[in-house]
Amino acid sequence: MPIEVIMPRMSDTMEEGKILAWLKKVGDRVEVGDVIAEVETDKADMEMEALDEGFLAAIRVREGESVPVGSVIALLTEAQGEAVDVAPPPANGKPPRAAAKKPAAKNANKKVRKIRDTAPKTAPSVRKKGGRVLASPIVKKIAAERGIDLSAVRGSGPGGRIIKQDLEGVSAAAGGRISKTASPAAAVEGRIEPFSRMRAAIAKRMAGSMRDAPHFFVTSEIDMSEAVRLRTSLKLSDRVPGEVTYTHLLVKAAAVALQRHPRVNAAYTPEGRAFRDGVNVGIAVALDDGLIVPVLHDCQRLSLLEVAARANALVERARSGTPRPEDLSGGSFTISNLGMYPVEQFTAVINPPQAAILATSAIKERPVVRDGQIVIARTMLVTLSSDHRVLDGATSARFLQEFKNLLENPVGLMV
Repeated sequence: MPIEVIMPRMSDTMEEGKILAWLKKVGDRVEVGDVIAEVETDKADMEMEALDEGFLAAIRVREGESVPVGSVIALLTEAQGEAVDVAPPPANGKPPRAAAKKPAAKNANKKVRKIRDTAPKTAPSVRKKGGRVLASPIVKKIAAERGIDLSAVRGSGPGGRIIKQDLEGVSAAAGGRISKTASPAAAVEGRIEPFSRMRAAIAKRMAGSMRDAPHFFVTSEIDMSEAVRLRTSLKLSDRVPGEVTYTHLLVKAAAVALQRHPRVNAAYTPEGRAFRDGVNVGIAVALDDGLIVPVLHDCQRLSLLEVAARANALVERARSGTPRPEDLSGGSFTISNLGMYPVEQFTAVINPPQAAILATSAIKERPVVRDGQIVIARTMLVTLSSDHRVLDGATSARFLQEFKNLLENPVGLMV
């Protein structure tokens, strides 16, 4: 009986994956934990590990093809050479979507680099029977939005298929008549840059969050003077192995506050409020064309120095494009910190199904009143965005009060 290898969900937002390269070939022995393929998700290119052992008997999804999560992409057998059905069945009722094929990896331990299809743009355009244009739904959508007539575009993909790169630099005038279904943006002059897979996923997810989750916002000013002194002391100590940043202090304070106010750590489901077993804090990390939110799991069990060490490794993997599947899943709360920029205050969009996200800004010297006297203190404005289906104003306010107290008296974060 063959063992099915399915396309795994490698992040909370992943709906489909593209096989960039198979790192095992048919006939190879596969052990649990072996990296068998490299997969492009909406967040990053990630290594896919085997969950079962056996011999790779059949590959059902070729390099360059995309299939939905849960689709069968390969088959394993217990015995080498055991016969299996190698015909690729439809994935969730739909066949795999072909894309420009990328070269196989030369070294299984090296990351496969993304490259563009370099086929000449003069390749003849190809039509299916009945005069239909050979192009994927996303290409047709982009063309419609820009007012491009695909019948006038030459495809450079496999068999003359029109790919997204073929639309770069093509205007409505150059590409044919303006479509009747074109969006108003199609008439805008200037260069239009198509969304990357990551940016398109962000746009869809954030638009859905603002549409479905009734956001409300609670803002507080936090005196960070003691937190600044603590970080300075840690920086000067030769007994602290790595750098402790303000982000690490924020994560640790949030973890303690979330443990004391578990409703803020809950998730929305149609059946009701779902409480989490652990405090899993996501840290928003900016990339060139989007945002990735690696998750620090079980923060409630970690000391401040452990938070710093694990967060540094987590963020480094995210920025280098080598996150692990567990890095991008299971988040229960998110912190978006723009304190490194001259940002005084902002609000963030909730990452569903989470109930809240905290937006933190720059620490600035501001006048405050202490014992009836105006003094200068280093303060920070923070705003909690909450889903009103899960949280009420008083609950969010109590959480923010706890968070404020922890940072204004940060010695407790060291315990």
